[in-house]
Amino acid sequence: MIEFQTILEVVTDFYSKATFDFLIGYQFRKIEDFDSHLPRIASFWELQLNGKITNREHLPFKLIEVHSPLKIKRGELGRWVTLFQETLESSVNKGLITKDQSEVWMEKIKFFENKLYQRLIQQGER
Repeated sequence: MIEFQTILEVVTDFYSKATFDFLIGYQFRKIEDFDSHLPRIASFWELQLNGKITNREHLPFKLIEVHSPLKIKRGELGRWVTLFQETLESSVNKGLITKDQSEVWMEKIKFFENKLYQRLIQQGER
């Protein structure tokens, strides 16, 4: 189990990288209120990683509906995965999370990469 504060720290680190990324930064700069967005995203990952959520006010998560208007491209999705993997590796090196926790998180990321690809990108290519 990963504590919510640790998840929030990892998510915040990821967003600080993603916001200024050359390929996907423009998507993240569309977010108007990071102060409320980051805890919501951390709650999403808390639910995925721990099977429970501390703050139920953040429910429901409408992953596909929220991301659909962004018109995400295949390369952008791949870059998201790469940046998240780099962030998780950095978090392991800092001692925030264990290697095992990082691997479980990456499995979840790969699951959502596939889901987003199927629902947002593949359908748009038809």
